[in-house]
Amino acid sequence: MDYLSLRKKAQNYPLFKVEDVFKWFPKAHRKSTLNQLNLWIKKGYLERISKGAYRLAEAEISDPFILASFLYGPSYISLESALNAYGIIPDIPFSTTSVALPKTKIFRVKSHGSFFYHHVKPELFFGFNTVGGSSSAYRHYSYRIASPEKALFDYFYFRAKKVKNAAAFLEEMRLSLPKTFRADQLCKWGKLVSPKIKTFHELICALTQKHVK
Repeated sequence: MDYLSLRKKAQNYPLFKVEDVFKWFPKAHRKSTLNQLNLWIKKGYLERISKGAYRLAEAEISDPFILASFLYGPSYISLESALNAYGIIPDIPFSTTSVALPKTKIFRVKSHGSFFYHHVKPELFFGFNTVGGSSSAYRHYSYRIASPEKALFDYFYFRAKKVKNAAAFLEEMRLSLPKTFRADQLCKWGKLVSPKIKTFHELICALTQKHVK
C-alpha cells in the first residue's frame, strides 16, 4: 500500500479509522501499515484525530458535528451545542456536546477543539434527527442532532444537580424558543426521569409556567 492508493480509497471517506484501512487493503501487514500511517502524518498528508482515527489533510472539516458523530457513538449532538445551533441560547459552547450510549468521554482534538459525550441510559436515547454532511468532501457522512425540545430536556437533565433556583437558572439562560417549540413534550418525557431528581422537574415546571400560555 502506498499513499496514492490510500488517498484514492479515502477520497469519498476522508475521515477513517485504521480498521477501514485494513478493509480497503486486506493483504496489508498491520505493523508496516501503522508505520506508514505515522510517516504520512509526519509528512502532513494525514491528521491523527484520535487513537486509530485519521483525516486526509486535504479534506478540511467545516462542520464539527460530523467529527463528533465520527469520533464516538452511538451519539447525537445535544445540550449547549444543539441549543446554540437552533438559536435557543446565545452563548457559544466551548466544546461540542453530545449524548451517547457508551460511557461519558471527552476527546480533545488538535485544531478542532473538545468533544464531550454525556452517557445516557438507553430509555433516554431518543428525540433526534439525522442530518447529512453539508460539504462535498463529507457528503457520505451524517450526524444525529437532538430536536429543540430534546436538547433542552437533556440540558436540564445533566445540569439539574448544579441548579439552586430553577426560575433564576432559566433567566440566566436567556432562552429564545421557536414558535413551534412544544414544552408539553418535556412534560411527557419528564415521566421517564426519577422524581428524586427534583431540580430537573422544577426546571420543567418553571419552563412550562413561563413559556406555555
